[in-house]
Amino acid sequence: MRAFVLSGGGNRGALQAGALKVLLQRGVVPDFIVGSSIGALHGAFLAAAPTLAQAERLFALWREAGRRRLFGTASPWRVLRALFGSDHLADNQRLRDYIAQALPSGVRTFGDLRIPLYVTICHLATHTLYVCGHDHRQPLIDAVLTSAAVPGFFRPTYHQGQAFVDGGVVSNLPVQVALALGATEIWALDLAFSYQDDLELRGALDIAGYAIRRPLYDLTLHELERAVCVPGVTVHHIALPSYPNLPLGDFSKTEAMLAEGEQIAQAYLACPQPNVIQHPRCAEGDLPPGPFGARPFSR
Repeated sequence: MRAFVLSGGGNRGALQAGALKVLLQRGVVPDFIVGSSIGALHGAFLAAAPTLAQAERLFALWREAGRRRLFGTASPWRVLRALFGSDHLADNQRLRDYIAQALPSGVRTFGDLRIPLYVTICHLATHTLYVCGHDHRQPLIDAVLTSAAVPGFFRPTYHQGQAFVDGGVVSNLPVQVALALGATEIWALDLAFSYQDDLELRGALDIAGYAIRRPLYDLTLHELERAVCVPGVTVHHIALPSYPNLPLGDFSKTEAMLAEGEQIAQAYLACPQPNVIQHPRCAEGDLPPGPFGARPFSR
């Protein structure tokens, strides 16, 4: 059983859209999809119609998303409110309206989809991963928006007094969910984290974001490494690491990312490497000297 596993990555998701188009072009069609964050949005769109035409329409949706500023930056007033009690920086109403408009007519619940879709969300208090999609009666858009609710940026979803946020907080590439659902062939489209020697940090939020992404991506690599050890399972890991520091509201690279996502997927299909995990890790010999005579410590 073939599964697409689609990672989160915000407005870098255009890379993933480019790769999805190539897979559908080459006849690689999923039996079901598991998605987190922007991968959940892509998953909902493709699960409604898993066709090349639908994958091509994703390109138009990405171009329109930039014009509509769906992930726009928060106003100074919103930032002040967040610092003094608000639970989010940006309103997701425009994103909600856009998803509702983009989905095919009549697709409003998980049961309306052509193939099964599972999206991940995170219980904020315990960092427990929850999976939506088992109950076909449940509203699709609410689940997808919760999966994309970047903590602090978009408002959490509250259920019985408990907060639920972006599934990427726990598992940004939910390969283990796909395995538990019976996948034997996994196409993991990974908006990968890359390590940069020439890292440019533009402020406190950049520093905090980079510090968080590194350990989260180590968890992703651990999930992939476990998956390739499962007998009878084939994993195709397509890493999409470009533009790692693109600001959330910046859509200026959308065209370039759509094209690069296509190129990366084409290169992989020309020379597939099943069960090989692409590790963007820094070798110890490449590490810079530390201050105060500090040396790298290897476990």
